[in-house]
Amino acid sequence: MLRVQDARKADGTPIVAYSPVNWKCVTWDFVHVEGDTYQLRNLFTSKTLQPESGKVCEGANLEQQPLVSSQDNQEYEFISAGKDTYRIKLKGSDLYITPVDSKGSVNSRIILAKKSASQAQLWTIYEQDPQI
Repeated sequence: MLRVQDARKADGTPIVAYSPVNWKCVTWDFVHVEGDTYQLRNLFTSKTLQPESGKVCEGANLEQQPLVSSQDNQEYEFISAGKDTYRIKLKGSDLYITPVDSKGSVNSRIILAKKSASQAQLWTIYEQDPQI
C-alpha cells in the first residue's frame, strides 16, 4: 500500500510502501480528472503525492504535497493489468509508481520508474472503511 511516512501531515513527507491495514493514512480518495486519470487524496492528510521538488524524472522520490487541481505532476493514469490490478503512470510521462525495494518492504520509498515486468509495479485497488 501507499502510505504517508509515519502518518505525518507536513508537506514533503515521503510516500512509502506499507503493509495492508485499515488506516486513513493508507487510504486514498480518487479525484476523477478524465478517462482513466485521477488525482489521489490521502484520507488522513487531505494531500496528494507528487515527484519530489515537482521534478518529473526517472528515480524521483514521491512526496506529499497539497492537492492542486489540474496540476500534471499530481495526475495519474490507472492502466489495467488484470482484475482489480493496475499500473499507475504519472500522466504525460512514461514513469510508473514503483517501490524502491522490489519486495515492497515496509517504509521503502516510492519512486517513479520506467515500466518493467516487476510485480512491484502492480497495484491492487480495493475499497476500505478505515478505523484510524
